[in-house]
Amino acid sequence: MSPLSKEVIEKLIKEEDSQVLAEVLDFYEYLKQKKQKQLKKEWASIEEDEPDAEEIKICKEYKNSKEDLVPLEGLMKELNLDGE
Repeated sequence: MSPLSKEVIEKLIKEEDSQVLAEVLDFYEYLKQKKQKQLKKEWASIEEDEPDAEEIKICKEYKNSKEDLVPLEGLMKELNLDGE
């Protein structure tokens, strides 16, 4: 938890006026909805493109391959991410 979050929570715990607490919750909900609307707008503006020939070829090769999946441990060793 961030220091700012802790500070806000500590101040709200000490607050005795229920009107102030209600206003804080209302404002929090307002900010939450505003951010959700913004995210929806951003996602709506993303244009989906069609895969090109090379992407289609790669997907088909992957689907047709009969190779076993590589275990994560093996991949980590190959990439020297296992700390050894």
